[in-house]
Amino acid sequence: MLGDRGQAVAGPAYATWVGHATMLVELAGVRVLTDPVLTQRVGHLRRRSAPPDARVRQTDIVVISHAHGDHLHRRSLRLVLEASPDTLVVVPRGAAVHLPATRSARVEEVVVGDVVEHGGLRIEVVPAVHSGRRGKFGAEEASAVGYVLGGDDRRLWFAGDTDLFPEMDAIGPVDLAAVPISGWWRRLGPGHLDEERAVEAAVLVKAQRVLPIHWGTFSPEDMLGGLPRWLPETARRFERALDERGLLDLLVRLEPGQTVRW
Repeated sequence: MLGDRGQAVAGPAYATWVGHATMLVELAGVRVLTDPVLTQRVGHLRRRSAPPDARVRQTDIVVISHAHGDHLHRRSLRLVLEASPDTLVVVPRGAAVHLPATRSARVEEVVVGDVVEHGGLRIEVVPAVHSGRRGKFGAEEASAVGYVLGGDDRRLWFAGDTDLFPEMDAIGPVDLAAVPISGWWRRLGPGHLDEERAVEAAVLVKAQRVLPIHWGTFSPEDMLGGLPRWLPETARRFERALDERGLLDLLVRLEPGQTVRW
């Protein structure tokens, strides 16, 4: 297991953007799947890209950022646990109640500041500013979190869903920042990053490279069919926002299913 925070993580590292907030991160011989949404539909939302490769279900760890249905998706989690019954599922404290019932699941609830170690991988639980899932009486059941995967020599920040917050600069520096730049609709509510604010987040965490996620994958079903015109535009706005700040060389642009070595 990884010891103190300064111990190196050896070997190559890969990140595959599966779509929306789902990534498969391979680091230190460990496969980590973030916020898995692997189906063609989520409620009233329809996937606008090809189905994910079934091999992404073969993973060692699942990390869940918060309990909203497009991040903690019970049907997708069942698919993962069927393919990888020994997977460790890491969720914010209070969110385990929303996981699918299965005898084989190993679950660890976490709060900001916790560290999970698995094999040669260290997972740091970091803050996020985003509303969690609410219970029947309106109280928030589980706060949103983000995760930093790796160690001091190589670190990936998976932001989940978040707004900007003053302590964000304490998360970095990171080698790769996976930041949400939009959502599944043309407008965003509070607790989200748009394209410009996502650039600011990458600056705050001192990212060496930045991968935009949480865009271009799902949108509401409609009668017109095809790809909504607004869906791919968010990526172009993010690129322009990076370019305006002289940061375009940081961009890692992936389509769903593509992989980067970092």
